[in-house]
Amino acid sequence: MTIKIREIQKWMEVRFPPSWAETWDHIGLQLGDPEQPVERIGISLEATPRSVSWAVQNGLQLLICHHPLFFQPVFSLNSEQDPGRTALRMAEEKIALLVAHTNLDSAPDGVSTALALRLGLIDLRPIEKPFQKSVKLVVFIPMGYEEKIMPVLDEMGAGRIGSYRLCTFKSRGEGTFKAEAGSHPFLGAIGEMERALEWRLEVLIPRANVPELIEKIRRAHPYEEMAYDIYPVENSPPDIGLGRVGHFDPPVSWEVLIQRLKQEVEVPSLRVSGLIIPLIQKAAVCGGSGGALIPAACSTGAQVFICGEIGYHPMVSHQGKSLTLIEIGHYPSEKWVIPDLADKLRKKSQTDDWGIEVLEDIQPGDPYLKYY
Repeated sequence: MTIKIREIQKWMEVRFPPSWAETWDHIGLQLGDPEQPVERIGISLEATPRSVSWAVQNGLQLLICHHPLFFQPVFSLNSEQDPGRTALRMAEEKIALLVAHTNLDSAPDGVSTALALRLGLIDLRPIEKPFQKSVKLVVFIPMGYEEKIMPVLDEMGAGRIGSYRLCTFKSRGEGTFKAEAGSHPFLGAIGEMERALEWRLEVLIPRANVPELIEKIRRAHPYEEMAYDIYPVENSPPDIGLGRVGHFDPPVSWEVLIQRLKQEVEVPSLRVSGLIIPLIQKAAVCGGSGGALIPAACSTGAQVFICGEIGYHPMVSHQGKSLTLIEIGHYPSEKWVIPDLADKLRKKSQTDDWGIEVLEDIQPGDPYLKYY
């Protein structure tokens, strides 16, 4: 079976919906033709000259990365500096680039979860929940026409909760209307009160998709004037959000924690701000940059906050607080999501007979920085 990049992208968006990403982020297919067939896919943290050379040597057609290649506005592409150097080589070698960034950070099985599990933390929950980006759409449909609406909902990502699609609720009721002159009613006659058996169909939808979804439903809906409501939603899935906090069972000593960071997480060196905790039961982690999460991590009751990058000023200004900060480096803190994502893609390929090979670009220690 020949699979195209578009199908891989669709699977990624179901597993890690774009609605989970921060509003400032740039994710999705950043380079390449969505109709290009693929047989060999690589998972890497970012597209760099090193990782692209690895992709070329292994004959890959698609590179799935965590970090965007195009993040800031780009006004020129040339071969002497990035992102032009990397983008031009990937285009020349016909290697597409698919990015899952903060949507992978917020995922229940995303970047911070991979780091937390590597350390042995259990009972994980997000450090910080995201701003609610979904609304509830309620649309009224005459009975017998609901099946025409369902494919539209699925196409636009409506009703996706975790690993489930088309999560809706229907209730039966009676709608009334009286058509006036100039109208073209689906039921009844001009000037007469009409009663119609209808479904009230409720579904969650990413806020950004609402205008397009309404127009698509309108084209599939039999009524001349479609009745619908949009409600704000305050609740959010409990396992979606940035960072993770959990506990060790049994608690671990400071020496054991440092040993796990160096051996299991492959941290070349680390920086600590705060007290040395003799026995650690509760810990918060964040893959990548997490200085902005320090207040939220404090509020969880964690004793330590382990993060890829925190920065000098946040670490210094936090001196004397109850939460000990541990900075371990960006690459070591995030790379453990690579084998997790590769394993998920291999299982999907096996289940659906995609026939693809998935390779992992995971380097020991940190391939980009030297530690002395």
